[in-house]
Amino acid sequence: MSYVTNDEKLFRKTQLLWTAIFTVSIVLVISIAAGFIFFLERNRIARQFDSELLNTANLIERRLRAPGFIHVLPGMRGYQFIFIPKGQGVQLVLPNGEVFLEAGETFERLENFHEGFSRSGNFRVFTKKLDIGGNVLYLRVARDISELVEREKRLAFMYVLLVMVTGGVSWIVGYFLSGLALSPAKEAYENLKRFSMDASHELKTPLTILKTSLDVLEYQRELPPEVVEKLSIMRSAVEKMTKQVNQLLILAKSGEYFKNPIPENVNVKGLLEEVARTFKPKAELKGLELEVLCPDDLSIFVEREVLKTILDNLVDNAVKFTERGKVTLGAYRDRRTVIYVKDTGPGIPKKEQKRVFERFYRLSRDKEGSGLGLAIVEELAKRLKASVILESEEGKGSTFKIVL
Repeated sequence: MSYVTNDEKLFRKTQLLWTAIFTVSIVLVISIAAGFIFFLERNRIARQFDSELLNTANLIERRLRAPGFIHVLPGMRGYQFIFIPKGQGVQLVLPNGEVFLEAGETFERLENFHEGFSRSGNFRVFTKKLDIGGNVLYLRVARDISELVEREKRLAFMYVLLVMVTGGVSWIVGYFLSGLALSPAKEAYENLKRFSMDASHELKTPLTILKTSLDVLEYQRELPPEVVEKLSIMRSAVEKMTKQVNQLLILAKSGEYFKNPIPENVNVKGLLEEVARTFKPKAELKGLELEVLCPDDLSIFVEREVLKTILDNLVDNAVKFTERGKVTLGAYRDRRTVIYVKDTGPGIPKKEQKRVFERFYRLSRDKEGSGLGLAIVEELAKRLKASVILESEEGKGSTFKIVL
């Protein structure tokens, strides 16, 4: 069974984040540069278009100003008096708005117009006032802008294509570079994990010897009271250190701590009762009631030891922080299976609820904990593809739900 650890997911997520930042940065720079070039090129094309339109107008004006030409114009109404390139049209308009002569493409006739460039439907129009032999005429030369629009579309398509290609190449290059940049950090992290695992393994043996020796000493008779007290303190310290070493080992090797994990069909009530039996002596010492609320036939297909470790940590915390009342281990099915641990303790302050799952973060009231228990819960819950939900209110206890 392959398993991707949360640490690997974190490095992968970081690599993707760096790749995204690199890609966005490159694409943004290229987009701005290409956009600026696109703007300049579009204006150049537009100016060239207007220049060609203006040249046509100047050519017609020169012909109109030819000696005697103005006198033969009335007889040319309705005829192509001059060669007009395809896609262009010409109007000679009287000051009252009447079209005196028209040739080429037909474009909109306007009563009110002004000199210079304007837009008339699908045509770009240049209008110029002419005074020829005391006769005032308005020369209007129009050109279909379909070609101009098509050129701008092709230019825009090339711009978009350039940005897309740049984005794709930047993503590939960024992913490679971010992988290289993260390699030293990953190597250092793996070295730290190996050190944590090796140190934890090495510490377990002497701690076990110490615990065994303390057990033997505590059963010795006729020990002075002060020695018994010191042995009790030593035993408590050894137990605390053993627990922290085990927690460190789980966190350092969460993906491999449970050898060959095989999901199985688990009776939830049986598992909860097993956990409750483990913590019953500790709960009774504090006068707490430990109850199990779960249907007899509720079962789930899951890695049993992983789920048990999660519950052990939750119940351990609940018993530790609850001074009176009870701790409830329960489960029910509501579309998904929900397993919960509920206590009647002091609750968790709202401002601390977002941080309780951080490694080594201890609640303000926790003077002895290691800050690893809930970090293990979240780590192993991700392994089971489960979510952890915390519901807590100061003075009213806390409920941790594992949704599977």
